[in-house]
Amino acid sequence: MSEVERLDDVLALSIDDQTRTGIWRSVEAILEQGPQPEVATEATVLALGYVQSGKTTSMTALAAAAADAGYQVIVALLGSTNLLLGQNSERLELALGITTRSDYVWISETNPSTETAGKKLRKFVDMGRVCLVPVLKHAGRIRAVAKQMEKIPDGLRVLIIDDEADQASLNTSKDSESSTYAAIRELRKAVPSHLYVQYTATPYAPLLLDAADILSPQHVEFLTPGKGYTGGKQFFIDNADRVVRSVPLLDEQASKTPPLQLQKSLHRALSAFLAGSALLLIHDAATPPISMLVHSTARNDVQARYEFLIRRQLEQWRKTIASGDLTTVPDVILEERRRIVANGAADVDDMQFVEKFKVVINEAMTWLVNSTADVNKVDWHVSPIHILVGGNKLDRGFTVEGLTVTYMNRPASPQVDTLEQRARAFGYRGDLLPYCQFFASKKTVRSLTEVVHTEEDLRARLREHIDNGGSVHTWAREIGLLLPEGMTPTRSSVVTALSTMGLGWHQMRAPSRLPDDTKQNRALLDQIGLHSAPRSPQGRLSFRTVHLDSIEPVEQLLRRWARPEYSPGWLHEEFVDAVVRGFAHLKRATVMLMEDGDKPRTRSWSDDLGFVNLFQGRDLKPQPNGDFYPGDRFVENLEDEPNQIVIQVHRTQVRQHESDGEVLALAIYLGSGLVVRKESNV
Repeated sequence: MSEVERLDDVLALSIDDQTRTGIWRSVEAILEQGPQPEVATEATVLALGYVQSGKTTSMTALAAAAADAGYQVIVALLGSTNLLLGQNSERLELALGITTRSDYVWISETNPSTETAGKKLRKFVDMGRVCLVPVLKHAGRIRAVAKQMEKIPDGLRVLIIDDEADQASLNTSKDSESSTYAAIRELRKAVPSHLYVQYTATPYAPLLLDAADILSPQHVEFLTPGKGYTGGKQFFIDNADRVVRSVPLLDEQASKTPPLQLQKSLHRALSAFLAGSALLLIHDAATPPISMLVHSTARNDVQARYEFLIRRQLEQWRKTIASGDLTTVPDVILEERRRIVANGAADVDDMQFVEKFKVVINEAMTWLVNSTADVNKVDWHVSPIHILVGGNKLDRGFTVEGLTVTYMNRPASPQVDTLEQRARAFGYRGDLLPYCQFFASKKTVRSLTEVVHTEEDLRARLREHIDNGGSVHTWAREIGLLLPEGMTPTRSSVVTALSTMGLGWHQMRAPSRLPDDTKQNRALLDQIGLHSAPRSPQGRLSFRTVHLDSIEPVEQLLRRWARPEYSPGWLHEEFVDAVVRGFAHLKRATVMLMEDGDKPRTRSWSDDLGFVNLFQGRDLKPQPNGDFYPGDRFVENLEDEPNQIVIQVHRTQVRQHESDGEVLALAIYLGSGLVVRKESNV
């Protein structure tokens, strides 16, 4: 039996046929980029998944398929902490059967840094074994392993797996090479014939690297999650009204001072978790473990205070809640129970709930997960109920088993990759969705919601670009990332030479003044019915307005618009592209005819610039009757609802040249974010 056949039998116990077929198809596509036998080549492939979507399963499948294809050494950089290294290597070894099989196909050697370990590894290679080499993502460990790898035969093909490849691996030094990056270079140099596979759900940094960088991917494989996966779209868009809970700004842990008492929002989150756990245990005793995550700060001392306050609250409830007496259960817990039931969970009778709730609070264990904690590993087997308190150690790569409630009162990170990796709530939780709650500030929730669009746009545009014959590097220069306003893709120390194009408002200052062009543009407006459209009030003024829910008429209007080759600051193709990208998730565009009643507006014209300013500003003070015009830039309530696409057609006349007739000029509002690209000369 081949390794693929054996692993497929194991995966079939928990994964459906369609998902497994997708896993093996992607693994095959990755291996196609690898070196042929006896040929010294190297390639870098980016395996792009979603947060908590099963990348470890893909890595395991890749290892099995590589073994069948003749790879004898599989080096796996599985984490930058011993906690992650242990968690991930145990999963791979268990799935591959390394510690349970007796057919002597595999061996596993973690961090083989000594000469003795190297000799042992080479002996097993000579014996025909497939050697899994889990390595801590640490410069010293990687460099030591590289020295041992130098001594294996050059013709041996090696697979290198880099988990969370956008973290720790990349070069963070401006004038030289950072230590881990330099060590990875040594490792790759030590094995002339290898395939380097980068796994990540946040690929922003690798995709924007210089083309000459050794970790810049030449190929991308898009990993598809299986059935039941709940990610950002399911949490923050499809089910936001059920899942998302607001943490007041005052409850954010913005300071270095530990809280004196449990915040009200955390008290409620804890109540929601315990109430949901009681219902879950009643309905499905096989569900455990069930867990809650509290992510408040990067400071260890503040985390310890949170863990103490939660433990103290649990102890108080243990003393005051009596078995069989519903009146001893606090109202907030009963409120959360009703909310969970309203979300779709099955209810139980009151006495049954109280009895099981008592069990839950007695079983609940708190875990402080940080660098100063006494324990460095969560033991999921000692209890069915777990509450994890931590910070950065609970970010990327760390799997929280059975997570239902997340409380994140840490201020939102402006880095997309960092913020996205904090969303440990994602995963295969379709059945648990009625019990899932995500507590965070409005800013954090807004950022995570907008990042969903960044993620979907990235995958769609990158896949389309590559399918049309482009490369990762041409995508970075020509297409780039669509980011929320005020956010950056990654650390500035990792990626340089980026250009940005703000979305927001753009005006065509120098439109065509030719009568034939104006006639053509009027005909385009007639096609969408703008000239006969009803007027939409915008404070004291109103304008003819159409709302389009199909991209075709929008794109046709813009692409056929008669215009000169150049207008200062007007990047026509860029703006059309941005409209198409934005429409993909907004599903609507607004087109408005900006005029003075039924007459054109008169605007000043500069020979070198065109129209000095198309926009009418906001009223300085309300009219006597209270009416107020917010200004052209804030129509359609853009100030409070900035995530829209608005196309304004300005009917204008050039001041002192009114007899020349009307001129139609465009102004486009593209949304509230920005597009980030690699500079074209890099």
